[in-house]
Amino acid sequence: MKKLNFRKFVKIILFTAIILVLSFFAFEQGYEQAEAQEPFLSTGDFTSKHFKVFWDTWDRIKSDYVDKEKINNDKAAFEAARGLVRSLDDPYSDLYEKKKAKVFEDDLQGEFGGVGMEISEKKGLVTVVAPLEGTPADKAGIKAGDIIMKIDGEDATNITVEEAVQKIRGKVGTKVVLTLMREGWKDTKDFTVIRGNIEVPAVKSEFYKPNIGYININTFNPKTVSEFTSAYNKLKKSGARKFILDLRNNPGGYLETAVSLSEFFLKKGQVVVKEKWGGAVNSDKTEISKGPGNLKKLRMVVLVNKGSASASEIFAGALRDNLGTKILGEKSYGKGSIQQMFQIDDNLLKLTVGYWFTPKGLKLEGKGIEPDIKLEDKTPDDGVDDVLNQTIQYIKKH
Repeated sequence: MKKLNFRKFVKIILFTAIILVLSFFAFEQGYEQAEAQEPFLSTGDFTSKHFKVFWDTWDRIKSDYVDKEKINNDKAAFEAARGLVRSLDDPYSDLYEKKKAKVFEDDLQGEFGGVGMEISEKKGLVTVVAPLEGTPADKAGIKAGDIIMKIDGEDATNITVEEAVQKIRGKVGTKVVLTLMREGWKDTKDFTVIRGNIEVPAVKSEFYKPNIGYININTFNPKTVSEFTSAYNKLKKSGARKFILDLRNNPGGYLETAVSLSEFFLKKGQVVVKEKWGGAVNSDKTEISKGPGNLKKLRMVVLVNKGSASASEIFAGALRDNLGTKILGEKSYGKGSIQQMFQIDDNLLKLTVGYWFTPKGLKLEGKGIEPDIKLEDKTPDDGVDDVLNQTIQYIKKH
């Protein structure tokens, strides 16, 4: 009897030990999973309940996906983080590899290899904001508003703007085939573009008799202010007394450049643009002109179209709200948001952190600037700049 009790005692001890070991491993596994989820759980907004779909999906992939070699923890984490950004439905926010930052810097500096056009996401599709004048894209006949459906025969309707840029740019002298859809077309068309070394002049000018100075501002980069000064002085010496400031197909650039150029026209203390920020640290702010405003009485009009975006809209809005400057053309693009770059480990997060408003409070994002006088290109395919001709006729009479 005593022997039997001893055997039972031993069995109980062994059973208890096994339970303790299993419990320990279960605890360790649960702790590791909780530790992995800690960045989400610690905020209070992302409870385990909210992320159950995420963790259950990840567990199912690891346990049942047929090709285990394709499961990459680093890639999965990156794409999950990118999914957080994309959940914002903001075409200007994205997470991407650090090396892609050079694309933005090259664009702003005004020199890069490619076809020469600004693109953005609009209604979920990669869309041409503006082809830069004189570039391969412009010469090929690509226009603002064109939707990029394919790049070299590959579907482009489900890729990001950054991915499209990487595919479009390449070695100078090579070709890229862009399949585009344009408003009014029934079918897409292929455009074969030869890549070139894109060096875009910030400003171009022309004198029209008897006294009209035409200044085309292509972009707001570090060269814009000095090139504008040279163009203005040259036209003034030629006898220009009325001016056309052409911002058509100007995709924007540096805010500080737009502010600096505005200061030629706005006296000290006038508002250039208002900014509404979303972060806890960044407060709303207002960009104020430091003057001198020497050109405040200049007889001028501003010309915009649907390719006029960002800094060009700020500049146009500042002149109209402060000086009553007439804006001619068509409604601008409506890109009035502020993006900031944040380094996240080895990646860069481009995040919309604020919105721009004109001095009188017009929100530019998604709305754009309505012209005071609408002008339509009545002869779009004959090489004649009909809108410019209409603008010249208008300013002659005013």
